[in-house]
Amino acid sequence: MSSRVQGVPASATLHDVARLVARHRISCAVVFDDGRPIGIVSERDLVRVVAEDPAGWAALPARAVMTHPLHVTTPDSAVTDASADLERHGIRRLPVVTGDGELAGIVTQTDLLHAAHLGLQEYATDLERLVAERTSELRESERRRSDLVDLTAHDIKNWIHAADASLELVAEDPTEAADLLPLLRHTTKRIGNLVHTLLDIHRLESGWMPLRFREVPWSTLCEPIVAELQVMARTKSLSLLPRSRQTQAIVRCDPGLVERVMLNLLDNAIHAAPEGTAIDIDSERRRDGTFRVLIGNRGPVIPAHVVPTLFGKYRQDDAQQAKRYGWGLGLSFCKLAVQHHGGSIQVLSPYVDGEGTAFEFALPPDPERSALSS
Repeated sequence: MSSRVQGVPASATLHDVARLVARHRISCAVVFDDGRPIGIVSERDLVRVVAEDPAGWAALPARAVMTHPLHVTTPDSAVTDASADLERHGIRRLPVVTGDGELAGIVTQTDLLHAAHLGLQEYATDLERLVAERTSELRESERRRSDLVDLTAHDIKNWIHAADASLELVAEDPTEAADLLPLLRHTTKRIGNLVHTLLDIHRLESGWMPLRFREVPWSTLCEPIVAELQVMARTKSLSLLPRSRQTQAIVRCDPGLVERVMLNLLDNAIHAAPEGTAIDIDSERRRDGTFRVLIGNRGPVIPAHVVPTLFGKYRQDDAQQAKRYGWGLGLSFCKLAVQHHGGSIQVLSPYVDGEGTAFEFALPPDPERSALSS
């Protein structure tokens, strides 16, 4: 509203009104009677009366030529409400009157057009900012997607090269076949795991991947994976040291997903562990019923500033870190898989004696209920 508004008594002459309008350079004056606004005298009204009665207009009272009935609004009214009032009553001005009957200002069509213009400018600015933000997010998403595909293709290529190298050794010396067969099996399984991981990350993120929970002995789930990875461990003279405080513990989970979590974490540990060291595989049932699994190696310590990014999808600017610490798509999958069990996963670095890294995940006793409440 405009606060440049003046009032005149109903008995004031049009000459007084004209002087008031000219002195304050306003387009109208509000007419009051007994302290109550009853009408408006505008410049247009003055011009009309002067044209009709050039000699006697100045002595006419404001009451005789004012526009009425008067429609008013309050200082708290919304701009949209004021605009609707102007349109509904077919008027161009709307005095603003307080609860005590005092004249606080006036709202005109020009004021509303100005407010609408400012609103449109603000909307355009917000829209431009929003479009820029969404465009940036889409570009970043596309970049990450491209990085993800590059990483997966790179890992698959490495495992195919390992399989090709094994086959060449068998071709050169068939007696090596028996020793290399476990390595070939692990290689093909790892390629399949990478492909499934890429697909399942999208399914888990979208929330439409059904989990098949059932109760399984931990030993029957863990021991085959450890036996399979012993082949890879031997190539670096590593020792896998499974330790379980409850060897016959029953765990309720989706066995397929948990097996792949174990496979990813053990692969990372073998990749990071220095030759001739040990990899710890520790598991226990806690008092609160959760089942805790820890896989630790004595490789390099992960810097503190890197830890918060470990479980995110692979990023191109992390290429050197991924090469050194051995993480990527697999850890993103591990986090999603454990969270969909209602569990948690964390990294401990340094792990032991000021060195190494361990990944620890915990599965709740009732994953269906925990997953729903998380």
